[in-house]
Amino acid sequence: MMNNARVFKKTAPNGKITVYVERRELCMTEDGIQPLRGVLYVDADYVKDRKVFGQFVLTFRYGREDEEEVMGLRFCNEACLQANILWPVQEADKEEAFKNISPLQDTLVKRLGSGAVPFTFNVSSLAPPSVTLLPARTYVGAPIGTNYDLRVFVGENPDDKPHKRSSIKMGMKLYQMAPNVDRTQPYASFSKQLLLADGQVEVEATLDKEVYERGEPVVVNVSVTNHSSRNVRKIKVFVVQYVDVAMFSNGKFKNIVATIDTTEGCPVTSGASLSRQFKLSPARGTIKNWIALEEFYDRDSALASSVPKPDTQEKNVFAIYVSYYVKVKLFTSAIGGEVSVKVPFKIMHRKALDETDNPPTTLLPEAPTNGAPITTSQSMFDLTSTDTRRGSAKTRRSPPSRSTSEDSGRCSEMGQSLVDPDRFRTSLQIQARNRNRLVDSAC
Repeated sequence: MMNNARVFKKTAPNGKITVYVERRELCMTEDGIQPLRGVLYVDADYVKDRKVFGQFVLTFRYGREDEEEVMGLRFCNEACLQANILWPVQEADKEEAFKNISPLQDTLVKRLGSGAVPFTFNVSSLAPPSVTLLPARTYVGAPIGTNYDLRVFVGENPDDKPHKRSSIKMGMKLYQMAPNVDRTQPYASFSKQLLLADGQVEVEATLDKEVYERGEPVVVNVSVTNHSSRNVRKIKVFVVQYVDVAMFSNGKFKNIVATIDTTEGCPVTSGASLSRQFKLSPARGTIKNWIALEEFYDRDSALASSVPKPDTQEKNVFAIYVSYYVKVKLFTSAIGGEVSVKVPFKIMHRKALDETDNPPTTLLPEAPTNGAPITTSQSMFDLTSTDTRRGSAKTRRSPPSRSTSEDSGRCSEMGQSLVDPDRFRTSLQIQARNRNRLVDSAC
């Protein structure tokens, strides 16, 4: 039995059902997506003959919320990736439900007492990573991009509309891990015959590695050889974030996230060469187009991780593909005097977020609590607060730039559907064709 634990908790406004989960940020690796494990506590006297349903829902917002009322459209779509009956647990399924539970689930079930049942959601590998798009214009509405949330509600049937007082929505994030494969250093070279000049100018660029963590400087080694009759007057090195929204054919954006302009070592005269090393630190700055960010609940937002396109031509319509490259540009003259080369690289997590967090320090109580709060320590992240005027639980809302479970509730109820993993790809392609006509309004 575990004594040290980090738990996320959320209670319905009427206080009759409570959800405890191990994590809100699920890791995506080459082997699949980390399962979502948790425990549900139910007041059986309140639920009676009804059921408690659980859903893992993908929410994709592809337009500004402040333009919906003006245009009369809903720039939001939902897909239920998995749905389970969490309560009551059938006797035939009870053994299987308690068979492969984690140590934390086992501890919570024993200490919460009767009314506590474990649950596990295995997210489809087709689910894309969470990416938030930030428009260039000021925006404070619901986050645009791909987000997820866990929904738990009391009802007779899974198609019933959840009542706010007896339902829970907890925001989730999916993030991608870098593969454990060491590859060669990225390299690119290019030579160009300048206009109205003899000879060529050659430029080579090499990076020290292919995958970078956030905060790591991108080291670029540049080599210039001038075989032309002109001089190289300036060197510019910059990092570009390239975003491709799969739902739209023209949903592509570029932003410079780091740049260096220098004339040191210049001019590079005819027949001379120059080798220099540059260090760039990609970060969000002033933007001209939409930029892709990665937002978490207990960390500052940062540039989104690289989301590579699949090898096949088939796209996930809910995916937002993100890539990065370094561009080295040489300036020689005003007319046809630029020589440039691109070197792609990736920004990804090398360690799971759980490994970078501070370990919990407070012990959970030893005796069963029968649904009472099991801790008030910093290890228990309670996502609900008590309204003293009404004596009920009230959802604490995050800042507008954060992805919260309430944001997904703003979408049309008709936009939600239960997805069969075997038919997911086909439905995505159909929705993509139906959404292309809205791109001008949404973006």
